[in-house]
Amino acid sequence: MGKLNETTQVNTIGSEFVLLTDSNGLPVRISKNNLAEVIRSVMNEANIVDKGLMPAGIVGSINKGASTLLCETQSITVTASMLLSISATTTGIPNLYFISMARAASNTGNPIIKVKVLAGTYNMKIIGKTDADGKCKVYAERTQYTPVIDVIAMSTFGITMKMESADNSEFEGGFEATLE
Repeated sequence: MGKLNETTQVNTIGSEFVLLTDSNGLPVRISKNNLAEVIRSVMNEANIVDKGLMPAGIVGSINKGASTLLCETQSITVTASMLLSISATTTGIPNLYFISMARAASNTGNPIIKVKVLAGTYNMKIIGKTDADGKCKVYAERTQYTPVIDVIAMSTFGITMKMESADNSEFEGGFEATLE
């Protein structure tokens, strides 16, 4: 069976079956009972890069020589935490950090951002930059030790994970997270 794609045509046959046309133009008849198996048979063609599938909890991975926008606040109240793995090379041993953020409901100032080293050494910087409205963006500053970054979100109340390349000028004048 060819893979199903964006141009897949769907026709209903009564209420027990659905007739699909695959990418080769061949009909695929799916019953309610075997729908999950048909979907599983084409899922192995999808992966994180090509189809946007992510294992539970993983927010992003980046392998670039640039600083990274990790997340930004979406509300004044913030309670968030994440695990951050950073490695100097794709074959190097990564350092592991726990990052926590908090800010009270009535405060538009900088949130409290703390970094705890779980494994390795602290050879990077986590920098926050808060605008006048209280929106804070949190960055991992690019150093010679930070080209490979992976993040797992633990709790994300009040933030949106981003994992986008950033220019250092975006967080100029910001504040550095507290190292615990």
